[in-house]
Amino acid sequence: MHSLVVSLTSPGAYRTVLEALNAPLPPGAPRGRHILIEPGSYPNTGFRSKGDFVMTAVEGLGSVTLDGRTVGTIEVTGKVTLQGLIVRNWSDKGLALEVAEGTILAEQCEFMTRSRIAVRASKGAQLTLRDCEVQEGAVVYSASSGGMEGTSVTGTDGNAVAIRSGSTVTLRSCRIIDAGGHGIWVTEGSKPLLDQCTVSGPALSGIRVDDRAEAELRDCELRGSGRTSLVAVEKGKAVAEDCLIVDAGADALWVATGGSLTARRVKVESPQRTGMVVEKGTVRLEDCEVVNAPSNGIYLARDANLMMVRGGVADTGRVGVELDAGSRVLMEGTTITGNKLAGVSVEPGGELAMRGCTLADNIGRGILTCLGTSVQIENLTSVRNGKPDRFDFDLAAVTGQRAKGAPAKPGGDAPAGAGSEAPAQPEAAPPVSEEQADGKSADVLLARLDGMVGLAGVKREIRKLTNLQKVAERRRLAGLPPGPSIGRHMVFAGPPGTGKTTVARLYGGILAALGVVEKGQVVEVSRADLVSENVGGTALRTSEVFRRALGGVLFIDEAYTLSRRATGTDFGQEAIDTLVKLMEDHREEVVVVAAGYSAEMREFLAANPGLKSRFSRTVEFENYSPAELLQITESHAVRDGYRLAEDARAAILAHFTSVRRDATFGNGRAARQVFEGAVERQAQRLADLEELPSGEVLSLLVAEDLDVGGGLAARFGEARDPAQVSTVLARLTAMTGLEEVKREIGDLLDVLASARRRRAAGLEAEPFTGHLIFAGPPGTGKTTVARLYGELLTALGVLAQGQVVEAARVDLVGQYVGQTAQKTTEVFQQARGGVLFIDEAYTLARPGGSGHDFGQEAIDTLVKLMEDHRDEVIVIAAGYTTEMEGFLATNPGLASRFARTLNFTPYPVDGLVSIFVGKAQAADYRVPEHTRQALTTYLTTNRDRFREGNGREVDKLVRSAMTAHARRTEQLASTGAQLTTEQLATLLPEDIT
Repeated sequence: MHSLVVSLTSPGAYRTVLEALNAPLPPGAPRGRHILIEPGSYPNTGFRSKGDFVMTAVEGLGSVTLDGRTVGTIEVTGKVTLQGLIVRNWSDKGLALEVAEGTILAEQCEFMTRSRIAVRASKGAQLTLRDCEVQEGAVVYSASSGGMEGTSVTGTDGNAVAIRSGSTVTLRSCRIIDAGGHGIWVTEGSKPLLDQCTVSGPALSGIRVDDRAEAELRDCELRGSGRTSLVAVEKGKAVAEDCLIVDAGADALWVATGGSLTARRVKVESPQRTGMVVEKGTVRLEDCEVVNAPSNGIYLARDANLMMVRGGVADTGRVGVELDAGSRVLMEGTTITGNKLAGVSVEPGGELAMRGCTLADNIGRGILTCLGTSVQIENLTSVRNGKPDRFDFDLAAVTGQRAKGAPAKPGGDAPAGAGSEAPAQPEAAPPVSEEQADGKSADVLLARLDGMVGLAGVKREIRKLTNLQKVAERRRLAGLPPGPSIGRHMVFAGPPGTGKTTVARLYGGILAALGVVEKGQVVEVSRADLVSENVGGTALRTSEVFRRALGGVLFIDEAYTLSRRATGTDFGQEAIDTLVKLMEDHREEVVVVAAGYSAEMREFLAANPGLKSRFSRTVEFENYSPAELLQITESHAVRDGYRLAEDARAAILAHFTSVRRDATFGNGRAARQVFEGAVERQAQRLADLEELPSGEVLSLLVAEDLDVGGGLAARFGEARDPAQVSTVLARLTAMTGLEEVKREIGDLLDVLASARRRRAAGLEAEPFTGHLIFAGPPGTGKTTVARLYGELLTALGVLAQGQVVEAARVDLVGQYVGQTAQKTTEVFQQARGGVLFIDEAYTLARPGGSGHDFGQEAIDTLVKLMEDHRDEVIVIAAGYTTEMEGFLATNPGLASRFARTLNFTPYPVDGLVSIFVGKAQAADYRVPEHTRQALTTYLTTNRDRFREGNGREVDKLVRSAMTAHARRTEQLASTGAQLTTEQLATLLPEDIT
């Protein structure tokens, strides 16, 4: 490397860095430049360089200052090392250091800027900052890699460190101090590792992870965040180990909107509000502690999932762990102590399981659960609490008003500064406490029912029953006979997404408030909860579920599946017969609501002579009107801090006016999908804006954001990427054999294209059903074709994302009650917008070991998820042909959900030869004709083995041949022979073994 000196005074030295970079090198000089800069301040520095160089301050850090006012003081794309420099930029829009495509190492340097960004790496650059200081401007990694070690970032106006666009970065022993936005913002699929880092005093969150990014934290400290310390939202994923989170300005941890957090040995101390808030997110805590939160220790809102193993929650000002409706919690070996109102509190609709836990020394109750909750407790120690435990609190007696001054859930911690800004999340207070009951719940619950969109006929029926019950009670008080017995069991018939479950919950509360039932809890079950695989097991299981519903409502979803035979020996009818007898024996103690499609529910009522007489009325839930669907879409927007522009409202109304609303239409789910799709498209539209958008812009959804047809759902628009379609089809065509498979996929694409043309012509078109069975032996390309199929449907605009999530029995089936549904749902959620590929799916229908097997539960959960998200996921189930036929027979709804079966036949010998040659050529090996003849002979001789393993066995054979070739050629080389390129690249017959 050739040395050049830059100095303000030395004779013969270059006066500026740019002169040294542009100076011609003498003939024969080594490649690259080492620029040695003598002490001084060098104004008006500003240069771009594509070359490789090292730039060193001769007397170390603090001796050389490079000042610039251009777009970038230093802009490089080559391989560069900076040592001991102070680099500053005085432009309002300038950067101290800009790295694009190159590789740069900065050691013991200082970077300062007047703009929001001081240092930026982009376009695949690799940037490493070692023992550096960055002041007043952010460090941004965008589609880049590298890391920061021993580096501090201080005093930024916005975010201190932004890691975006798929960047892979390691931060080790770094200090992020007094950021004006987030300390570290991780977004857009990036995957950083944060090791032994400290984030202190940010105005917003310490670390925010969103937009499918994944951040791993080890031995980190988050101190004094202005808002929430650690945020995982919008499908962001955080894994934290051995971390300390102290003095959060609001909530220490916030997981929402599809985010997830796995924490091990994390301690949360003294937040200003709540230790952890989870809403529409998943959290796993192992050996974690939450202490001294003035509000709740852990608060779980709708669609929250928490598993807490060991660890504990202590000394909170309200409740240790509080579950709202729709949240699910499993705690094992956890200790909850010293909390003011209660150790654990569960609202109606919450699901709690506790095993081996301790509730001790709480000032209020150890545990308080409401009617309408699902609670499973094993080996609970509840001692020295201020009030006795209570499992039957009647929240139906509550007016619905929150306590004055109750702490709110967190506002949204918006990305700020070096990136985009998000609107605040709507605030909501924690659930009402038992002291706030006032006995007026019937009217309040009816008002909630009236406040639901549409459902005029449903509301009339519920109001009619309510009035009958009110008058009967008044007659009783007046000393009159109450009148004829009113049938309370009902059938809720109609398409999905029309609010049947929500209305059932309100109905249970209303009946309890009127004194018709004792408690009012709603126990929600499906076929899997009632039907056993063993003789006699169904009656026991149905009776146990019915017993839990006594005093409340038993809600049976998709009840018609009980009357359909799944296999030769099916116990669904036994469940119906048991149910009829129990309804008779306990006619005054429980209300049964059976729900499902209208036509199928008529079949269900005919399954037992006594069934129809016990369900006195059928309430029809009709499809929502276009105007009502617009109203539901708008309610989703308002709830999550968005609003619809007028052109967006008009487009949504037009969409729902034109869409076919038959018995299978998703209704409220379809509205939610439209909203989700709009949010995704808006994010893409705003993400790359140069200027920081205002909160007004960020909260507005316009017609341009709509992809009506919806969200993650299948759609009938034009192909998103025709060129990609052609490329993927070419790759499929190039695969060896599989002629029937290629033809079937071609037919599916023709069906899709025809449906699009029909819709464009104003004709009816059936929804595209793309679920497939891949039947055949292993090694025949099933997984490869599944990936190509996902790419095809994405390029065609059918799938929103196109990822392929591969799963097997072990990924779906749990080991204890309740775990299987959770595992299956989590895997399914990962696949939303793409393809779920279930290999050896038939194993779900086989017992997996001793005792009770949960494979059937996985199948039943899968069927329901495929129905609930029918346009959002393509499911491909693969396995041997005969076994897959048995798999389809395990659930009555399974076969109807798969469009067709694609048969992957074993490869003939010439096909196996072709696969071998293709794999060898891809690894830069030649397979001459005489080697191919030997290969054909070998494959023919071992035909049975390759018929079972196909491509997998060929892959092993290729690796074996390469190993034999290496052994042979190395033996030649050891004799002193000079090997030719042809010898090194050619496989011979003796290599085929």
